Amino acid sequence: MLLECHAAGTAITKQEAEVLDIELESQIASIKVSSTQGCTTKAPAHICEAASVCTGSLWITCFAAILDQINPVPIGAKARGAIVFDELTDNGYRLN
Repeated sequence: MLLECHAAGTAITKQEAEVLDIELESQIASIKVSSTQGCTTKAPAHICEAASVCTGSLWITCFAAILDQINPVPIGAKARGAIVFDELTDNGYRLN
């Protein structure tokens, strides 16, 4: 829901971003358990656009990209998008 609001132009607060960060960690953990759970379906084009990722990207990829935009990780730390990419590829997802 927050990603839909963000795509529509509503700012995500710092507190909401913290909650989203926790949810992203949960989604990353679910990738390791099951390929049918979590945010591993394709996101709609407007969400991909708001995340500045390719159309047809997975929800979890958009999720990570938006969090990286609104709450960047410190210099030297791995971006959430890179962490998600690594987890997806390590767990057998084909990314186009």
